[in-house]
Amino acid sequence: MSAAVVPKLGPVPRGTYLRDCWYVAGWASDLGSAPQQRVFLEDPVALFRDEAGTAHAVSGRCPHRFAPLGQGKVVEGALMCPYHGLRFDGSGACVHNPHPGGQLPENRLQVYPLAETHALLWIWMGDPDKADPALIPDFSWLSDPRWEAVRGTALAEGHYELYSDNILDLSHANFVHPALVAAAFTEGERRFWQDGETVHAEYIRLDDYLSEGIGGMLGRTGQKQDFYGWVRWHAPAVLYFDFRAGPPGTPREACTLLPSLHAFTPETPDTTHYFWATARDFALGDADFTAGMRAALEFAFEQEDMPLIRDSHRLMRGADFWDLRPLVLNGDGGGVRARRMLQRLIERQRQQPAAG
Repeated sequence: MSAAVVPKLGPVPRGTYLRDCWYVAGWASDLGSAPQQRVFLEDPVALFRDEAGTAHAVSGRCPHRFAPLGQGKVVEGALMCPYHGLRFDGSGACVHNPHPGGQLPENRLQVYPLAETHALLWIWMGDPDKADPALIPDFSWLSDPRWEAVRGTALAEGHYELYSDNILDLSHANFVHPALVAAAFTEGERRFWQDGETVHAEYIRLDDYLSEGIGGMLGRTGQKQDFYGWVRWHAPAVLYFDFRAGPPGTPREACTLLPSLHAFTPETPDTTHYFWATARDFALGDADFTAGMRAALEFAFEQEDMPLIRDSHRLMRGADFWDLRPLVLNGDGGGVRARRMLQRLIERQRQQPAAG
């Protein structure tokens, strides 16, 4: 039998990403003694903790025979390849060779700066010398004991900018999430603006009824409320949603707050890591309340948003967003600003000289 002819394939086309920025790599508590294999911005990445509990991110492809390092295990604080047993430490150096001679190869794994803050792991996929933890957006409420958060993680089909669009244009909620939002997002006041490299979207609806779901959560079913929604976008795709409601005339800062995180980290041009959380400062320790809140939000994000965005992405058939000449409605002010800002940041990155 003749050997099969294997065609030589060209390089796989890569997407274009902003690399000199912080992306969410996962929930800190989800990374335990077992390492994790992930793909961020089309790069294989292995996440693991050493003996001291410090989290590290290194290339997820072993330089020997290209095995997924994140599928191995941690031995004496080093990440062991599941294929031939080479071990690598957090600096990317090979520290153990179990084979005859035991010579340590000079090859080093690529190391990605990783910061553990606000209950999250944040990864920097670009020039490590520019990885300033002070640039991480403030989500300190996620680790503040005064707040109790429900959270989720999903691998979503669809380009990550479509998911940012979804949060910046909250008018979709009236049609996609009828149990969570009433008329506030389509009939209320809207405002969109930029502050440096940050984009904001604001929705205000005074003296109206909340949805059945939110009204029930707050114990205000059938009671008119003043509603305030404010979304803040941080490049490339980390968003904060400030949801507030209170009896008519209540000062905005005194209204009940439900803060939310929506972080979208591209896996590939077609898939996105989605990390979400919503917190409250009432009914703390109430397990039934927490379970109901989690179920409602998980259903909204993963069973209502994600399938619709998935199908929209498929219908785009790989075309560029702007090449499809999308209609622009008056609710698109946030999404359009974010897309244009991201384009400018990526273009600025292209024009910078390569590191090293």
